[in-house]
Amino acid sequence: MYVVGTGYFSSSSAVVELLIAAHDCFSLTCNMEGIVRVLQGARHLSHAYLAPGEHYSLLVRLLTGIGRYNEMTYVFDLLHQNHRFEMLLRKKVDMDRGQCSSLKTALLDYIKRCLPADSEKHNMVALCFSMRREIGENHEMAARTQLKIIEAQPWVVTPDLESSLVKVLGLLKDAAESFSKDSCLRQATRCVRTAKLVALQLHFLRQELDVRVINLRPAELLNTIVALPRCYQVFVVSEAYGYSPDWAEILYEKVVVKGDFVYLEELKRHRPLTSGLFEDIFKKLDAAPSSVTPNVKRLLTHCDDVYSCYRLAYQQNLNDVAETLLQDAKTSNYLNDRLAS
Repeated sequence: MYVVGTGYFSSSSAVVELLIAAHDCFSLTCNMEGIVRVLQGARHLSHAYLAPGEHYSLLVRLLTGIGRYNEMTYVFDLLHQNHRFEMLLRKKVDMDRGQCSSLKTALLDYIKRCLPADSEKHNMVALCFSMRREIGENHEMAARTQLKIIEAQPWVVTPDLESSLVKVLGLLKDAAESFSKDSCLRQATRCVRTAKLVALQLHFLRQELDVRVINLRPAELLNTIVALPRCYQVFVVSEAYGYSPDWAEILYEKVVVKGDFVYLEELKRHRPLTSGLFEDIFKKLDAAPSSVTPNVKRLLTHCDDVYSCYRLAYQQNLNDVAETLLQDAKTSNYLNDRLAS
């Protein structure tokens, strides 16, 4: 073992193979003193000969042949410092499943401890070992970190803000794709929903509309949602935040107060207008001004439940609507039966 550092061996390759063979023998006999001497010799050979001589393939062979990655992290350091880190990934092709798994774990642990900000190397390792879920997690984390950076700054629409959101959108799309390839559907769906939210924010920026939908706090959601001009945008925001919209409040503001029946028609294409929803809307009419009465009457024409329509009209003293329903040949018999029962 002492000949390693003396230069008696002319072939570095032969020394590497001898060290690997010696390690195998000492490991089989549980000779800890011998294993320690092999590791000492490997460190000396690496720093004194292999790295200075640019024998990086032999460095990789020494590391993977001995397989004690925790004790030989200096090899990772040497390869990283000399821009040869990717050689470890090519070595994976020549290894069995168990060895490959050990190398993968060691590489990820090294990157996590020593190169935590190097997302490129993390993705390179994850891609090499087909770790699609880990790639997705890395992309998603980078996207959410960028969103946090935006949240920490005053909300000012600038070209830099748009550029940052475009970057976030790309990261979320890549994350969703990676998750999908590894059948992580819940994570992929989460990324898709957030990506739609970011895309909506970009739409508002490009339309020069002063509406913020990213980084909303729970207390901000209702007012933001009510202010959204289109119905589909409510679904995008709600899904991204896991929020259940108060459709009665939204329709009261949009349809009853503002008379936006285009919004109502759009909603009808996505979900049914139940009698319960109409009842919840009408509970809010006590504080409504009389000027909204035409909108209320028009809203009732979208209620398919004839009895509920009549009852709500009667409660709001919309006598002309109630009388029309009682006299209409299509509804009168049904209503008379219901009222008589």
